[in-house]
Amino acid sequence: MRSFHLLQGTETSAAFSEAEVAARLAAGEVRPEQPCMLVGEDAWRTVADFFPTGSGLKVRTAKPPASAAEQLSAANRIDDPTRRRLLAYGLADAVNIDGFTQAQAVTAIVRKEAEIRAVWRAHRRAQVGAFVALLALGGFVGATINPLSLRIERSAALLQRQAGDVKASYAVLRSSLSDFAYVRERDRRNEAAKPKPAAK
Repeated sequence: MRSFHLLQGTETSAAFSEAEVAARLAAGEVRPEQPCMLVGEDAWRTVADFFPTGSGLKVRTAKPPASAAEQLSAANRIDDPTRRRLLAYGLADAVNIDGFTQAQAVTAIVRKEAEIRAVWRAHRRAQVGAFVALLALGGFVGATINPLSLRIERSAALLQRQAGDVKASYAVLRSSLSDFAYVRERDRRNEAAKPKPAAK
């Protein structure tokens, strides 16, 4: 890496590295027209000859210390998870979210989550209560005699009686058909046994 001497007034400075000269130039401690000499040469030139404007040399300069207002703003800045939760719960929008401090945001989120938990518990209690009430009602209805169960019972008895009547009618019908078949067969035999009249 190259090193340079700078002419400061009438005195020649110690050798500075290229990065040090570029940093001093960027910070304004060295002017572009200030005399500069490459170590190992005898001719003086200007700093601008070695470091032209827009040369593309990347210079790392120290960040200036933050002002009091910037420090206060950084201290009150909301962290990203808290910011996302504020937006998700609808407690802030993109326009007014920077008006919250971290403490205000956390307080609002805690209050909102407590409300959500309370609503969830109320819904849970209502579900359990409805289930127990319907279970008790079903047990009561099943254990008592009610008009609907009586009507079903009467209908079943009527169907059983009608089924008995149908069975009896079917037995009588079979017996009658059997008797009819016996009489027909007997008449057919009697007809076959009769002597046929002689042919004329």
